[in-house]
Amino acid sequence: MLRAALTSLPRGELLTRLQSAKRTFVGLSEREREITILIAQGKSSREIAEAFVISQRTVETHVGNIYTKLGFNSRTQIAVWAVEKGLALPPTPYASG
Repeated sequence: MLRAALTSLPRGELLTRLQSAKRTFVGLSEREREITILIAQGKSSREIAEAFVISQRTVETHVGNIYTKLGFNSRTQIAVWAVEKGLALPPTPYASG
């Protein structure tokens, strides 16, 4: 009886943490997700390059890949997507003084 019950269950894929993240985040690599988070924080390509100790050109290549994978054409779209996916927190409003 147990065997019959087990065979009737749908076979789900067993994914690694990395595979699961790639599927959840539309195929973005771990580095692309890290860059997406910094974009959502308002960091420039130069600031991102300094944070990862890579060239600004490498950052721009990653950003281009992010645009392609997500179908976007602006950093604002990337930032909104990152917040919606839970990769980044929404920006906090400035305190008026």
